Amino acid sequence: MYKSRIHRITILISIILGLTVITACSQPEVSQPEQQGGFVKIAPGAYDSADTAIVTDKLEKQKKITFLNLKKQKNYTLSYDGITQFTDKYGSQISVGQLKEGEVVDIQFLKEDKLLTSLSISSDIWTLNDVSKFELDLKNGTMKIMEEEYSFDETIVVFSGDEPAELLEINSQDTLCVKGKGKSIYSITIETGHGYLRLENEDYFIDGWIEVGRKIIHKIEEDMLLPVPEGTYTVYLSNTGIEGTKEVEIKRNQETRLDVGDLKKEDLIKYGNLIITVDPASAQVYIDGKQADINRVIKATYGLHQIMAKAEGYDTVIQYIRVNEAGANVSITLDEEKERTVSGNSASYENQQSAAETKKDEEVNKNSSVSGNKVSSTVSGNNAASSGTTTGYKVTIESPSGAEVYVDGNYVGIIPVSFAKKSGNHELTIRKNGHLTRNYTIDVDDENKDISYSFSDLTPIE
Repeated sequence: MYKSRIHRITILISIILGLTVITACSQPEVSQPEQQGGFVKIAPGAYDSADTAIVTDKLEKQKKITFLNLKKQKNYTLSYDGITQFTDKYGSQISVGQLKEGEVVDIQFLKEDKLLTSLSISSDIWTLNDVSKFELDLKNGTMKIMEEEYSFDETIVVFSGDEPAELLEINSQDTLCVKGKGKSIYSITIETGHGYLRLENEDYFIDGWIEVGRKIIHKIEEDMLLPVPEGTYTVYLSNTGIEGTKEVEIKRNQETRLDVGDLKKEDLIKYGNLIITVDPASAQVYIDGKQADINRVIKATYGLHQIMAKAEGYDTVIQYIRVNEAGANVSITLDEEKERTVSGNSASYENQQSAAETKKDEEVNKNSSVSGNKVSSTVSGNNAASSGTTTGYKVTIESPSGAEVYVDGNYVGIIPVSFAKKSGNHELTIRKNGHLTRNYTIDVDDENKDISYSFSDLTPIE
Protein backbone atom coordinates (compact mmCIF):
# COMPACT_ATOMS: atom_id res chain seq x y z
CA MET A 1 0.00 0.00 0.00
CA TYR A 2 2.88 2.32 0.89
CA LYS A 3 4.56 1.59 -2.44
CA SER A 4 1.29 2.22 -4.27
CA ARG A 5 0.92 5.61 -2.61
CA ILE A 6 4.49 6.55 -3.54
CA HIS A 7 3.77 5.48 -7.11
CA ARG A 8 0.67 7.69 -7.29
CA ILE A 9 2.59 10.69 -5.92
CA THR A 10 5.32 10.13 -8.50
CA ILE A 11 2.75 10.07 -11.30
CA LEU A 12 1.14 13.29 -9.99
CA ILE A 13 4.50 15.09 -9.83
CA SER A 14 5.24 13.95 -13.43
CA ILE A 15 1.90 15.33 -14.62
CA ILE A 16 2.52 18.71 -12.89
CA LEU A 17 6.02 18.95 -14.40
CA GLY A 18 4.61 18.11 -17.82
CA LEU A 19 1.95 20.81 -17.58
CA THR A 20 4.60 23.32 -16.51
CA VAL A 21 6.69 22.53 -19.59
CA ILE A 22 3.66 22.81 -21.90
CA THR A 23 2.62 26.13 -20.34
CA ALA A 24 6.12 27.54 -20.70
CA CYS A 25 6.24 26.54 -24.37
CA SER A 26 2.91 28.25 -25.08
CA GLN A 27 4.03 31.73 -23.81
CA PRO A 28 4.92 34.30 -26.55
CA GLU A 29 8.66 34.73 -26.79
CA VAL A 30 10.01 38.30 -26.57
CA SER A 31 13.56 38.54 -27.82
CA GLN A 32 15.87 39.87 -25.11
CA PRO A 33 19.47 41.09 -25.14
CA GLU A 34 22.02 38.31 -24.59
CA GLN A 35 24.24 38.43 -21.49
CA GLN A 36 27.85 37.67 -22.38
CA GLY A 37 30.59 38.11 -19.82
CA GLY A 38 30.30 41.51 -18.17
CA PHE A 39 28.30 43.25 -20.95
CA VAL A 40 25.00 42.94 -22.83
CA LYS A 41 25.11 42.03 -26.50
CA ILE A 42 22.15 43.37 -28.51
CA ALA A 43 21.04 40.57 -30.81
CA PRO A 44 19.44 41.43 -34.17
CA GLY A 45 15.68 41.74 -33.69
CA ALA A 46 15.86 41.98 -29.90
CA TYR A 47 13.15 44.10 -28.31
CA ASP A 48 11.02 44.44 -25.21
CA SER A 49 8.47 47.06 -26.44
CA ALA A 50 6.40 47.67 -29.58
CA ASP A 51 4.21 50.46 -30.91
CA THR A 52 2.34 51.81 -33.91
CA ALA A 53 3.30 55.47 -34.34
CA ILE A 54 3.83 58.34 -36.76
CA VAL A 55 7.30 59.51 -37.78
CA THR A 56 7.46 63.20 -36.84
CA ASP A 57 11.19 63.95 -37.22
CA LYS A 58 14.43 62.43 -38.49
CA LEU A 59 17.96 63.37 -37.48
CA GLU A 60 20.09 61.22 -39.74
CA LYS A 61 23.42 62.66 -38.57
CA GLN A 62 22.57 61.86 -34.95
CA LYS A 63 20.87 58.61 -36.00
CA LYS A 64 17.67 59.45 -34.16
CA ILE A 65 13.98 59.31 -35.08
CA THR A 66 11.10 60.94 -33.21
CA PHE A 67 7.74 59.18 -33.10
CA LEU A 68 4.23 60.20 -32.05
CA ASN A 69 2.18 57.58 -30.23
CA LEU A 70 -1.28 57.54 -31.85
CA LYS A 71 -3.24 56.73 -28.68
CA LYS A 72 -1.42 58.73 -26.01
CA GLN A 73 -0.37 61.60 -28.30
CA LYS A 74 3.12 61.62 -26.83
CA ASN A 75 6.38 62.16 -28.69
CA TYR A 76 9.46 60.08 -27.93
CA THR A 77 12.85 59.73 -29.61
CA LEU A 78 14.75 56.51 -30.32
CA SER A 79 18.27 55.96 -31.60
CA TYR A 80 19.12 53.43 -34.30
CA ASP A 81 22.28 51.72 -35.43
CA GLY A 82 23.59 49.45 -38.16
CA ILE A 83 21.65 46.48 -36.79
CA THR A 84 18.26 48.27 -36.92
CA GLN A 85 16.03 46.80 -39.63
CA PHE A 86 13.97 49.13 -41.87
CA THR A 87 11.37 47.59 -44.19
CA ASP A 88 8.44 48.77 -46.29
CA LYS A 89 4.87 47.48 -45.96
CA TYR A 90 5.77 44.46 -48.12
CA GLY A 91 8.79 43.46 -46.03
CA SER A 92 11.43 44.74 -48.46
CA GLN A 93 14.40 46.54 -46.97
CA ILE A 94 14.50 50.35 -47.21
CA SER A 95 16.98 53.03 -46.12
CA VAL A 96 16.38 55.68 -43.48
CA GLY A 97 16.47 58.28 -46.26
CA GLN A 98 13.42 56.67 -47.87
CA LEU A 99 11.44 57.07 -44.66
CA LYS A 100 9.30 60.25 -44.71
CA GLU A 101 7.82 62.37 -41.96
CA GLY A 102 4.14 61.56 -41.59
CA GLU A 103 4.66 57.84 -42.26
CA VAL A 104 2.69 55.46 -40.02
CA VAL A 105 4.99 52.66 -38.85
CA ASP A 106 5.13 49.57 -36.65
CA ILE A 107 8.23 49.64 -34.45
CA GLN A 108 10.05 47.40 -31.98
CA PHE A 109 12.57 48.80 -29.52
CA LEU A 110 14.44 48.41 -26.24
CA LYS A 111 12.70 50.80 -23.90
CA GLU A 112 15.44 51.31 -21.32
CA ASP A 113 18.16 51.80 -23.95
CA LYS A 114 15.84 53.90 -26.17
CA LEU A 115 17.14 51.87 -29.08
CA LEU A 116 15.06 51.15 -32.18
CA THR A 117 15.63 47.59 -33.35
CA SER A 118 13.13 47.32 -36.22
CA LEU A 119 10.75 49.56 -38.17
CA SER A 120 8.26 48.62 -40.85
CA ILE A 121 5.72 50.77 -42.65
CA SER A 122 2.29 49.67 -41.43
CA SER A 123 0.63 47.35 -43.91
CA ASP A 124 -2.94 48.34 -43.00
CA ILE A 125 -2.36 52.07 -43.66
CA TRP A 126 -3.47 53.49 -47.02
CA THR A 127 -1.69 56.35 -48.82
CA LEU A 128 -3.16 58.82 -51.33
CA ASN A 129 -0.47 60.69 -53.26
CA ASP A 130 -0.86 63.78 -55.48
CA VAL A 131 -4.19 64.79 -53.95
CA SER A 132 -4.99 68.00 -55.84
CA LYS A 133 -8.78 68.07 -55.57
CA PHE A 134 -10.17 68.04 -52.08
CA GLU A 135 -12.65 69.71 -49.75
CA LEU A 136 -11.30 70.26 -46.25
CA ASP A 137 -13.93 71.04 -43.64
CA LEU A 138 -12.07 72.32 -40.60
CA LYS A 139 -15.14 72.88 -38.45
CA ASN A 140 -16.58 69.36 -38.76
CA GLY A 141 -13.26 67.53 -39.07
CA THR A 142 -13.89 66.00 -42.50
CA MET A 143 -12.06 65.84 -45.80
CA LYS A 144 -13.61 64.87 -49.13
CA ILE A 145 -11.30 63.28 -51.70
CA MET A 146 -12.59 61.89 -55.00
CA GLU A 147 -16.18 61.81 -53.67
CA GLU A 148 -15.05 59.81 -50.61
CA GLU A 149 -15.40 61.45 -47.20
CA TYR A 150 -12.88 60.89 -44.42
CA SER A 151 -12.69 62.18 -40.87
CA PHE A 152 -9.88 63.45 -38.65
CA ASP A 153 -9.50 64.69 -35.08
CA GLU A 154 -7.03 66.68 -32.99
CA THR A 155 -4.49 63.85 -33.26
CA ILE A 156 -3.88 64.49 -36.97
CA VAL A 157 -0.29 65.37 -37.91
CA VAL A 158 0.45 67.89 -40.69
CA PHE A 159 3.75 68.55 -42.49
CA SER A 160 4.88 71.02 -45.12
CA GLY A 161 7.65 69.06 -46.80
CA ASP A 162 9.57 67.74 -43.77
CA GLU A 163 8.60 70.63 -41.46
CA PRO A 164 5.68 70.53 -38.99
CA ALA A 165 2.65 72.59 -40.07
CA GLU A 166 -0.95 73.30 -39.09
CA LEU A 167 -4.25 72.40 -40.76
CA LEU A 168 -4.96 76.11 -41.18
CA GLU A 169 -1.85 76.40 -43.37
CA ILE A 170 -3.23 74.07 -46.05
CA ASN A 171 -4.08 76.17 -49.10
CA SER A 172 -6.78 75.20 -51.57
CA GLN A 173 -4.15 75.04 -54.32
CA ASP A 174 -1.70 72.74 -52.52
CA THR A 175 -1.02 69.15 -53.54
CA LEU A 176 -1.16 66.71 -50.64
CA CYS A 177 -0.11 63.24 -49.52
CA VAL A 178 -2.78 61.82 -47.20
CA LYS A 179 -2.37 58.74 -44.99
CA GLY A 180 -4.95 56.96 -42.89
CA LYS A 181 -6.76 53.80 -41.93
CA GLY A 182 -10.35 52.95 -42.86
CA LYS A 183 -12.18 56.29 -43.00
CA SER A 184 -9.81 58.05 -40.59
CA ILE A 185 -6.95 60.33 -41.63
CA TYR A 186 -3.76 60.16 -39.55
CA SER A 187 -1.41 62.52 -41.39
CA ILE A 188 -1.30 65.06 -44.23
CA THR A 189 1.88 66.18 -45.98
CA ILE A 190 1.89 69.22 -48.27
CA GLU A 191 3.87 67.86 -51.23
CA THR A 192 3.53 70.91 -53.48
CA GLY A 193 3.11 74.05 -51.43
CA HIS A 194 2.69 77.70 -52.31
CA GLY A 195 4.57 80.97 -52.37
CA TYR A 196 3.42 84.55 -52.90
CA LEU A 197 3.28 86.85 -55.92
CA ARG A 198 3.42 90.65 -55.69
CA LEU A 199 3.13 92.97 -58.72
CA GLU A 200 5.31 96.07 -59.09
CA ASN A 201 4.61 99.10 -61.31
CA GLU A 202 1.15 97.68 -62.00
CA ASP A 203 -0.62 101.06 -62.32
CA TYR A 204 -1.82 100.39 -65.89
CA PHE A 205 -3.49 97.16 -64.80
CA ILE A 206 -5.31 98.23 -61.61
CA ASP A 207 -8.94 96.99 -61.78
CA GLY A 208 -7.96 94.62 -64.59
CA TRP A 209 -7.26 90.91 -64.43
CA ILE A 210 -4.30 88.67 -63.69
CA GLU A 211 -4.19 85.01 -64.75
CA VAL A 212 -1.40 82.81 -63.38
CA GLY A 213 -0.77 79.72 -65.45
CA ARG A 214 -4.52 79.14 -66.03
CA LYS A 215 -4.74 78.17 -62.33
CA ILE A 216 -5.59 81.53 -60.76
CA ILE A 217 -7.72 84.40 -62.02
CA HIS A 218 -7.88 87.46 -59.79
CA LYS A 219 -8.98 91.07 -59.94
CA ILE A 220 -5.90 93.31 -59.81
CA GLU A 221 -5.79 95.70 -56.88
CA GLU A 222 -3.06 97.94 -55.57
CA ASP A 223 -0.49 96.30 -53.27
CA MET A 224 -2.03 92.83 -53.38
CA LEU A 225 -0.20 89.64 -52.41
CA LEU A 226 -1.42 86.44 -54.10
CA PRO A 227 -0.80 82.91 -52.76
CA VAL A 228 0.32 80.84 -55.78
CA PRO A 229 1.35 77.16 -55.97
CA GLU A 230 5.10 76.71 -56.28
CA GLY A 231 6.29 76.30 -59.87
CA THR A 232 7.02 78.25 -63.06
CA TYR A 233 4.17 80.10 -64.78
CA THR A 234 3.21 82.39 -67.61
CA VAL A 235 1.40 85.36 -66.06
CA TYR A 236 -1.20 87.06 -68.26
CA LEU A 237 -2.40 90.60 -67.41
CA SER A 238 -5.15 92.63 -69.07
CA ASN A 239 -7.12 95.83 -68.53
CA THR A 240 -9.31 97.98 -70.79
CA GLY A 241 -7.90 96.82 -74.07
CA ILE A 242 -4.28 96.26 -73.05
CA GLU A 243 -2.64 92.98 -72.29
CA GLY A 244 0.75 91.41 -71.74
CA THR A 245 2.54 88.33 -70.45
CA LYS A 246 5.41 87.66 -68.07
CA GLU A 247 7.24 84.55 -66.87
CA VAL A 248 7.60 83.95 -63.14
CA GLU A 249 8.96 81.26 -60.79
CA ILE A 250 7.21 80.82 -57.44
CA LYS A 251 9.11 79.16 -54.59
CA ARG A 252 7.55 77.65 -51.47
CA ASN A 253 6.97 80.16 -48.66
CA GLN A 254 8.85 82.89 -50.55
CA GLU A 255 7.59 86.20 -51.95
CA THR A 256 8.28 86.85 -55.64
CA ARG A 257 8.05 90.38 -57.03
CA LEU A 258 7.03 90.72 -60.68
CA ASP A 259 7.74 94.07 -62.40
CA VAL A 260 5.13 94.71 -65.12
CA GLY A 261 6.06 98.35 -65.75
CA ASP A 262 7.44 97.58 -69.19
CA LEU A 263 3.98 96.49 -70.40
CA LYS A 264 3.02 100.02 -71.48
CA LYS A 265 -0.49 101.18 -72.18
CA GLU A 266 -1.23 101.76 -75.85
CA ASP A 267 -2.90 104.94 -77.14
CA LEU A 268 -5.51 102.98 -79.06
CA ILE A 269 -7.71 100.61 -77.12
CA LYS A 270 -8.33 97.40 -79.03
CA TYR A 271 -11.68 95.62 -79.31
CA GLY A 272 -12.71 92.18 -80.45
CA ASN A 273 -16.07 90.60 -81.29
CA LEU A 274 -17.68 88.57 -78.52
CA ILE A 275 -20.63 86.30 -79.35
CA ILE A 276 -22.54 84.64 -76.52
CA THR A 277 -25.28 82.01 -76.77
CA VAL A 278 -27.07 80.66 -73.72
CA ASP A 279 -29.64 77.97 -72.95
CA PRO A 280 -32.28 78.74 -71.75
CA ALA A 281 -32.68 81.87 -73.83
CA SER A 282 -34.35 83.66 -70.91
CA ALA A 283 -31.11 83.65 -68.89
CA GLN A 284 -29.53 86.94 -67.92
CA VAL A 285 -25.87 87.37 -68.87
CA TYR A 286 -23.33 89.61 -67.14
CA ILE A 287 -19.91 90.59 -68.48
CA ASP A 288 -17.54 91.69 -65.71
CA GLY A 289 -20.57 92.31 -63.51
CA LYS A 290 -22.56 94.39 -66.00
CA GLN A 291 -25.65 92.99 -67.69
CA ALA A 292 -25.15 92.47 -71.42
CA ASP A 293 -27.44 92.22 -74.45
CA ILE A 294 -26.45 88.95 -76.09
CA ASN A 295 -28.86 89.37 -79.00
CA ARG A 296 -26.11 91.24 -80.81
CA VAL A 297 -22.36 90.98 -81.33
CA ILE A 298 -20.66 92.57 -78.35
CA LYS A 299 -17.59 94.75 -78.77
CA ALA A 300 -15.31 93.72 -75.91
CA THR A 301 -11.87 95.08 -75.10
CA TYR A 302 -8.88 92.82 -75.55
CA GLY A 303 -8.11 90.76 -72.50
CA LEU A 304 -9.78 88.51 -69.96
CA HIS A 305 -13.47 88.85 -69.07
CA GLN A 306 -15.79 87.10 -66.65
CA ILE A 307 -19.09 85.80 -68.08
CA MET A 308 -21.90 84.97 -65.64
CA ALA A 309 -25.24 83.48 -66.74
CA LYS A 310 -28.20 82.95 -64.41
CA ALA A 311 -31.87 82.09 -64.67
CA GLU A 312 -34.58 81.26 -62.18
CA GLY A 313 -34.69 77.53 -61.50
CA TYR A 314 -31.18 76.96 -62.90
CA ASP A 315 -27.69 76.82 -61.45
CA THR A 316 -25.61 79.93 -62.05
CA VAL A 317 -22.63 79.44 -64.40
CA ILE A 318 -19.44 81.51 -64.32
CA GLN A 319 -16.83 81.28 -67.08
CA TYR A 320 -13.76 83.26 -68.12
CA ILE A 321 -12.98 84.13 -71.73
CA ARG A 322 -10.07 85.91 -73.39
CA VAL A 323 -10.86 88.28 -76.27
CA ASN A 324 -8.26 89.09 -78.94
CA GLU A 325 -8.20 90.03 -82.63
CA ALA A 326 -9.85 86.71 -83.51
CA GLY A 327 -12.75 87.56 -81.20
CA ALA A 328 -14.40 84.91 -79.02
CA ASN A 329 -17.48 82.67 -79.05
CA VAL A 330 -19.07 81.46 -75.81
CA SER A 331 -21.81 78.85 -75.52
CA ILE A 332 -23.34 78.31 -72.07
CA THR A 333 -25.90 75.70 -71.01
CA LEU A 334 -27.43 76.02 -67.55
CA ASP A 335 -28.34 72.93 -65.55
CA GLU A 336 -31.68 72.79 -63.80
CA GLU A 337 -31.39 73.54 -60.12
CA LYS A 338 -31.74 70.48 -57.88
CA GLU A 339 -33.01 70.37 -54.33
CA ARG A 340 -30.03 70.00 -52.05
CA THR A 341 -28.60 71.05 -48.72
CA VAL A 342 -26.54 74.17 -49.11
CA SER A 343 -23.14 73.76 -47.47
CA GLY A 344 -19.50 74.64 -47.97
CA ASN A 345 -18.08 77.64 -49.75
CA SER A 346 -19.28 76.55 -53.19
CA ALA A 347 -22.72 77.82 -52.16
CA SER A 348 -21.34 80.91 -50.48
CA TYR A 349 -19.36 81.80 -53.63
CA GLU A 350 -22.50 81.78 -55.80
CA ASN A 351 -24.41 83.79 -53.24
CA GLN A 352 -21.62 86.31 -53.06
CA GLN A 353 -21.83 86.70 -56.81
CA SER A 354 -25.62 87.14 -56.74
CA ALA A 355 -25.41 89.77 -54.05
CA ALA A 356 -22.66 91.56 -55.90
CA GLU A 357 -24.82 92.39 -58.92
CA THR A 358 -26.01 95.59 -57.28
CA LYS A 359 -22.48 96.66 -56.35
CA LYS A 360 -19.81 98.35 -58.40
CA ASP A 361 -18.07 96.49 -61.15
CA GLU A 362 -14.88 96.09 -59.18
CA GLU A 363 -16.74 94.47 -56.28
CA VAL A 364 -18.42 91.78 -58.40
CA ASN A 365 -15.38 89.77 -59.33
CA LYS A 366 -13.15 90.53 -56.41
CA ASN A 367 -11.13 87.60 -55.10
CA SER A 368 -12.30 85.07 -57.71
CA SER A 369 -9.89 82.21 -58.27
CA VAL A 370 -9.92 79.16 -60.50
CA SER A 371 -9.22 76.13 -58.30
CA GLY A 372 -10.56 72.61 -57.84
CA ASN A 373 -10.05 72.54 -54.09
CA LYS A 374 -12.06 73.92 -51.19
CA VAL A 375 -10.88 74.55 -47.67
CA SER A 376 -14.24 75.19 -46.12
CA SER A 377 -16.53 74.94 -43.15
CA THR A 378 -20.15 73.86 -43.45
CA VAL A 379 -22.77 76.61 -43.22
CA SER A 380 -25.95 75.50 -41.49
CA GLY A 381 -29.22 76.93 -40.19
CA ASN A 382 -31.39 79.70 -41.60
CA ASN A 383 -28.39 81.71 -42.66
CA ALA A 384 -27.00 78.99 -44.90
CA ALA A 385 -28.08 80.77 -48.06
CA SER A 386 -26.67 84.15 -47.07
CA SER A 387 -23.12 85.37 -47.27
CA GLY A 388 -21.63 88.81 -47.17
CA THR A 389 -20.70 91.66 -44.89
CA THR A 390 -22.26 91.54 -41.43
CA THR A 391 -23.15 95.22 -41.03
CA GLY A 392 -21.30 97.00 -38.24
CA TYR A 393 -19.24 94.02 -37.10
CA LYS A 394 -15.53 93.42 -37.54
CA VAL A 395 -12.84 90.79 -37.66
CA THR A 396 -9.75 91.67 -35.63
CA ILE A 397 -6.29 90.13 -36.04
CA GLU A 398 -4.47 90.60 -32.73
CA SER A 399 -1.11 88.93 -33.29
CA PRO A 400 1.67 88.67 -34.39
CA SER A 401 2.05 92.41 -33.76
CA GLY A 402 3.63 94.54 -36.48
CA ALA A 403 3.01 92.12 -39.36
CA GLU A 404 1.12 92.99 -42.56
CA VAL A 405 -2.24 91.33 -43.21
CA TYR A 406 -3.73 90.44 -46.60
CA VAL A 407 -7.25 89.03 -46.91
CA ASP A 408 -7.87 87.05 -50.11
CA GLY A 409 -4.76 88.70 -51.53
CA ASN A 410 -5.74 92.28 -50.67
CA TYR A 411 -3.84 94.41 -48.14
CA VAL A 412 -5.86 95.46 -45.07
CA GLY A 413 -3.26 96.84 -42.61
CA ILE A 414 -0.70 96.20 -39.87
CA ILE A 415 -1.48 93.95 -36.88
CA PRO A 416 -3.36 94.69 -34.66
CA VAL A 417 -5.89 95.47 -37.38
CA SER A 418 -9.65 95.18 -37.93
CA PHE A 419 -11.69 94.89 -41.13
CA ALA A 420 -15.36 94.46 -42.04
CA LYS A 421 -16.75 91.06 -41.13
CA LYS A 422 -17.72 89.03 -44.18
CA SER A 423 -18.95 85.49 -43.60
CA GLY A 424 -17.40 82.56 -45.39
CA ASN A 425 -13.91 81.18 -45.86
CA HIS A 426 -11.03 83.53 -46.54
CA GLU A 427 -7.32 83.18 -47.17
CA LEU A 428 -5.37 85.21 -44.63
CA THR A 429 -1.74 86.04 -45.43
CA ILE A 430 0.56 87.39 -42.71
CA ARG A 431 3.85 88.99 -43.79
CA LYS A 432 6.75 90.74 -42.07
CA ASN A 433 10.16 91.73 -43.42
CA GLY A 434 12.88 89.29 -42.42
CA HIS A 435 10.39 86.52 -41.61
CA LEU A 436 8.74 83.64 -43.44
CA THR A 437 5.29 84.58 -44.75
CA ARG A 438 2.40 82.43 -43.47
CA ASN A 439 -0.91 81.70 -45.16
CA TYR A 440 -4.01 80.57 -43.22
CA THR A 441 -7.59 79.67 -44.14
CA ILE A 442 -10.10 81.16 -41.69
CA ASP A 443 -13.82 80.49 -41.35
CA VAL A 444 -15.82 83.62 -40.52
CA ASP A 445 -19.29 82.98 -39.09
CA ASP A 446 -22.40 85.03 -39.94
CA GLU A 447 -23.35 85.85 -36.35
CA ASN A 448 -23.95 89.45 -35.31
CA LYS A 449 -20.84 89.85 -33.22
CA ASP A 450 -17.19 90.80 -33.54
CA ILE A 451 -14.59 88.02 -33.74
CA SER A 452 -10.83 87.99 -33.31
CA TYR A 453 -7.91 85.75 -34.25
CA SER A 454 -4.41 85.39 -32.85
CA PHE A 455 -1.64 83.55 -34.66
CA SER A 456 1.83 82.41 -33.62
CA ASP A 457 4.91 84.53 -34.29
CA LEU A 458 6.43 84.34 -37.76
CA THR A 459 9.69 82.41 -38.16
CA PRO A 460 12.76 84.66 -38.72
CA ILE A 461 14.72 84.06 -41.92
CA GLU A 462 18.25 83.04 -41.02
